[in-house]
Amino acid sequence: MKKRFLVFVMTFGLLGCESDLSALEDDELRKRINECDYAVSLTPAEHQVCRNYHRECKRRLDEEERFVCQ
Repeated sequence: MKKRFLVFVMTFGLLGCESDLSALEDDELRKRINECDYAVSLTPAEHQVCRNYHRECKRRLDEEERFVCQ
């Protein structure tokens, strides 16, 4: 029960921080995407963070026409 609550809180906390991803430098975002792509056994919260990173990469490509991720 405690673990579920923690994952719930982390997930919604991370979703709220999504706008902060736009402040990440391209190199830092690329590094984090790379870590996500090679990670093994991600928790649900970590998986959500990785999805947010990928979403930010796509946003930069679509809105700013910048290809920053592999």
